This record gives sequence, structure tokens and C-alpha cells, in this order.
Amino acid sequence: MSIKIEKTAFSWILLGIAAQPFLSSSVQAASFGFGETAVETINYLAENLKGRSVGTQKEAETVAYLVQQLKGFGYKPTLQPFSYEWQGETLTSYNILAERTGTSGQQILLGAHYDNAPSSATLDRTNLEGVNDNASGVGVLLELAQRLEPETNNTIKFIFFGAEEIGLVGSEFYANSLSKQEIDDTLLMANLDSLVVGDKMYFNAGRGATEKPSWFRYRDLALEIAAENGIAAESNPGFNAFYPKGTGCCSDLESFDFLMPVLAAEATNWDIGAQDGFTQTSDPRVPNGRTWHDPATDNRKFINTIFPGLIEERTRNYTLIFDEFIDRVDAESVPEPMSLLGFATLGVGGLLLKRHQVKDS
Repeated sequence: MSIKIEKTAFSWILLGIAAQPFLSSSVQAASFGFGETAVETINYLAENLKGRSVGTQKEAETVAYLVQQLKGFGYKPTLQPFSYEWQGETLTSYNILAERTGTSGQQILLGAHYDNAPSSATLDRTNLEGVNDNASGVGVLLELAQRLEPETNNTIKFIFFGAEEIGLVGSEFYANSLSKQEIDDTLLMANLDSLVVGDKMYFNAGRGATEKPSWFRYRDLALEIAAENGIAAESNPGFNAFYPKGTGCCSDLESFDFLMPVLAAEATNWDIGAQDGFTQTSDPRVPNGRTWHDPATDNRKFINTIFPGLIEERTRNYTLIFDEFIDRVDAESVPEPMSLLGFATLGVGGLLLKRHQVKDS
């Protein structure tokens, strides 16, 4: 039977929203330890919204839950619907958009997909918790939205992508919806996917940085912030020629790769297996070294048994780094105070050039 997502999603938002638990508002976020909201979100998604793949009621409930949380943080989230063909049916899913409007005319995009991998002919994923892939990214992104200051220089947009697991459908739709002016005004897109299970933390740029080396600067900034906070993080060493050094792959970042600077966060191990980032860990207790899309391993019980405390550690670290990262990037395009003489010397054209130098350098 065909499930009409466009109906179930809105019925949940309008009728069931009061039954969902609210996280604390953004006003209180600063009093929490880094990662606390992220872990709460992971636990809620894993407990109540397992099997949240395309075309399911759980997908619709996930949309409603995230909309409600964003509203609780003071945002006015909107849904961007998109339709696609999947297993002989036409389905509709949603990207969830929330923003803090700035004054600079520039914007920063931060995204994470909320859907789970769908069941296949050989594997039932209706009970897939998707703790690592990608409740972790959703939890950190939601906490970053909660922590963001009420006033920002740049517009900060939080995008929760739908239908990533069947081919980056939601992020591709969003990227294609951007005008040339919007692309030009975007400082970067940061993608958060699968942040927990993996021997190492990584920050990578998009493939576009291989053609425009200045686009590596946001990768470098993230690594710098990690080092300053005593957090070990690396970048793809490039041992596999198909995945150039310093770049990431295989998630929603690819929809933006050649449009703008990209920063991709993930936990895995690019040094082992085929050296493509697909093998996450050398720990022999993890079958085949990976948990991707497997209900038996991408769940709280397995992860907490094999890697106790890792969910809390990784969400704390990524939240801390990205919270500081957003602050620094947002401050970069703020013009420095100038004397009247300096203003007259620089001129209006010079001020405009200064405003855009972060993007164009």
C-alpha cells in the first residue's frame, strides 16, 4: 500500500505535536554540557523513531519531532517538499529548514540527514535505530541550533535532509533550488554524518577544494579548533587515489561539492580496509569493521557495550568544535572598526571587497 507522506507528516505536526517531549530552549542551552542535547536526541530517535526510512510513518513522525524541537528553540521551521520515484512508487519527503537571519547578506549552511536506510530483500531494517547513521549528526545539529546566539552577523541555516539513504535526494533537491546569488552569498556548507562509530574523528573538505585550494580553509579551521581543545582529529590521508587527500565523500556534502566550500564531519578510519572511509574500525568485535545500516550493530546496546562512553564523547567533541567554528566564521566577515580617515581612504568599494574576501580568497 502506498503511504502518502505528505498527509501523515502534516497530521503529526498539527495533531500530535503536543504529545512530543520538548528539549530545553536556547536561552538555557549555555548551562548544559556540550553534547547533552545531542545525546537526548539520539536516545529519543533510537527509542521511538527506529526504522525512519523513506515512505514510512516513522519518517513522518521524525519530521514532526524535529519541527517541534526547532519551534521550542524559537525557530520558525519550514518544510521543503520533494517527490521522487522509489521502488515503483512516487513518494514525497521533506527537508526541514530553520534559520537565524543575520545582517551581512552572507550565509552558512549546516546539514544532517534524518532518514535511515530502508529495508532490502535480504535485511529487515524496520527496527534500525540508526544511532551512528545518522541520529548522531541530527543530535549535534539540533544542539548547535539550540546553542546559537540570538543575533548573528551571517544568516545561519540548519537543514535536516530527507531521503539521503536512497541517493542524496533531499540534499540534491535543496542544492538545485539555490539561485546563483544564494550560492555566491554562501560561505560554506558543513555536513554532519555518522559521528560516533569509528577509530578517529575526521574533518574533510569537498572535492571542489582540489580545484580551488582555498576551499580547504574551513577544514583547516575545524582541525585547528580541535587541536586547541585537545581533541584528536584528522583528515583523509588520500591513500586511496579515488578519494583525494583532505576530501570526504559519500554523504550529502556531495550535493554541494563544486558549488561552494564544504566541510564534512564524520567518524571512521580512512587508514584501513579499502582506505575509502567505509571501514570504520579495526576493533575485531565489530563485524567487518563497520556498523553502517545494520540493525544488529547500529544501536545503543551494541555501541555502548563495545565502546562505552563513546556516544557521549563524540557528540560532546563535535558539538564543542562546531559551536566554536560557527562563532569564528561568523566573526570573520565583521568589518574591523576604522577611523574616519581610514574609512575615507578605503572607500565604499574597499569595504565591499573586505566583506566578501572570506568567500573569494
